[in-house]
This record gives sequence, C-alpha cells and structure tokens, in this order.
Amino acid sequence: MAKISLDVKQHCVEMFKRGKNSKNIYNEYFHAAHPEMGYETFRHHLKYWKRKQMADTATQSAGTYPGFIAHGATVQVNGHGEMVQAWIKQHVDDGWYSELLENIRESTAPRLIKRKEGKSEPQMLEIPLYDQHFPLYDHEDTLTELLEIIQSKRWEEINIAIGQDMLHNDDMRGRTSSGRAIEKVDMVKAWNMARDFWFTVISACLEQGDTVKVLYSKGNHDESMSWAFVQMLKAMFPQVWFDDSMAQRKCISWRNCFIGITHGAYKKSNKNDLRGQFTIQFAEEFAKAKVREIHAGHLHNEDEQDIYGVMVRRLARKGTTDEWSDDEGFVGAHDRFMVFRWKPGRLAGIEYV
Repeated sequence: MAKISLDVKQHCVEMFKRGKNSKNIYNEYFHAAHPEMGYETFRHHLKYWKRKQMADTATQSAGTYPGFIAHGATVQVNGHGEMVQAWIKQHVDDGWYSELLENIRESTAPRLIKRKEGKSEPQMLEIPLYDQHFPLYDHEDTLTELLEIIQSKRWEEINIAIGQDMLHNDDMRGRTSSGRAIEKVDMVKAWNMARDFWFTVISACLEQGDTVKVLYSKGNHDESMSWAFVQMLKAMFPQVWFDDSMAQRKCISWRNCFIGITHGAYKKSNKNDLRGQFTIQFAEEFAKAKVREIHAGHLHNEDEQDIYGVMVRRLARKGTTDEWSDDEGFVGAHDRFMVFRWKPGRLAGIEYV
C-alpha cells in the first residue's frame, strides 16, 4: 500500500472539520488518491488522524528533511510572530514507530469469523512456517498453496506456530533479540506483510477448523516484535486459543500425537538434547502419545533423525538466502516450508508449500 502523505491526512481532517462525514471524504477525495484502501480501513485511519496533532508544516520544513517529524524544536520569532530560525532535534526511527503504531491501531478491532457448515474429519493440521524473515521474502506463493490445504476439508483442530524468526529484525535499528547488528530492514513493511499473511491464514482456519490454536514460539531474531504481533492477533481473533507465554519449549498434544515446538537456537539444541528436554518437560503428554515428533527451526535447512522412536526434525524454510545462511554455508538448501497432516495416533502426511 502506498504511503499516505501528511498533506492528504491534513486535508481529510480539514474536510471533516468543514462538516463532511467520513463517507463523503472517502468518495469525494481520498479514494482517488488511494484506491487500494477500502472505506472501513480509511474510516479507522481518519479517527486516528483527527486525534493526532499534526506537525507544523513550516517548522517541519525549516532546516530538516521532508517527511520527518520535528521533536524538541526551538524557534526564534520576530516582532510580528513570524518564525525566522528553528533548531530541530529529530530521530530517523521516530517516523517508523508512528507508522507502525498506526497500523496496529487500525488492525486490532475484533473480528468474528463464521465457520463453514459441515462435519469435520478427525484430522489435525499443523502449520509451522519457521524462519519466514519478513520482509526479505513476500511468501505470496506459499499463502496460495497453504490456503488450498486449509480449505480442502473441515479440520477437527488446526495448530499454528507463530514467531520462530517471522520478522528479520527485533527493532528499528537492524538488531536481533540479543542486540546483534545484522542487515537492517523496513520493519513497517515487515509488520504489514506478516499481518496480511497471517490475518488471511487465521481467517481461513477459523472457517475450516472446529478448534484453532496459535502457539507463540520465540526465535532469536524477533523475540519481542513477534510476541507483540501475537498480542495484536489475540485482540483481533477472540475465537482463537492462544499460548503467548515466553517458554522456550511447547508441545501440541492431540489424539495420541505429540509434537514438540522450539526454535532450537541455543547451546544445547542438538537432536539428542532436544529429545531429552521434551521427554522431561512434557513427561505426561509424551507418555500418552503413540507417535512423537519434535519440530525445530533456526538452521534454514531440512534434516531429521529417528532417535528411539522420536522423530526430531529441523524444518525447511522458504525464502532468499540471508547473510547468516550464506556465512554458515546453508547454500542450496531446499526452498520450501513444511505443513503436517495428522490422524489419530499417526502422521498422515507432509505437504511442502
């Protein structure tokens, strides 16, 4: 979506002050400038613009860069009240934070999704799209194929793992969760891409699934930002069950199937370590299961090993090779995500998208 200029926002607010309602403003002025935005989205934006104190145009343009918001400005005026000098403090990232907050406010109105009629099959769909690294890749083709799988039947349960380095950076300064500097990306773009992707997926899941669950799984790139993203989803989708705890390891337990979920980025994360950790931490769920798997990410390549009846998998990921993958030598790895279909007591199949 094209960025909305300050002039357009101000003009919309001025039209409202002159007595125009939001529908008139949209039809008479805004739609021609931004036809990609629907009326309901515009209406939410306009409510925010009316409350927001717009930057003074003269101050903003005096000795600064176009489009930046002035902070801590000191001005000198003459006897007529006209500004003759301005000293302005500004931060490059402030505009990004404002735009991101605007996008979040727009998106958090609760939505109730009506489930499609029909009886569900005793199957569970697991959607662990690890290491998406928005905005390095848009994943539009993945979305198309994933929707086909979701819409292929009525599911008894759908489990979605969100986090796992969904976003490439954890702040506006190009850093990961540990503070390590990597290539800096546009986080507003990344957030919007992730929002559009997961809103579409979760809406489809609510139509096709009797129960929909989202498990936040923290990654080493985006621990805080993805957790905040899940909080937005919680406000947006009250019909979904959420586990938003910061636990490093989580599990899905469904009809004698055990699936461990973790990013696997830390020191004790080899296959034997993971098997031992999940055996101890989820002893009851582990003991009741007939089939047991552990799904980790982080390494950006597909690998698996059956360790005494526990299939420990490093999941493949789809997207362009980033600097870390190239430095670590993960070149030419399978370019695909993995989606799992489960039946009671067994893995029914793996779909590559």
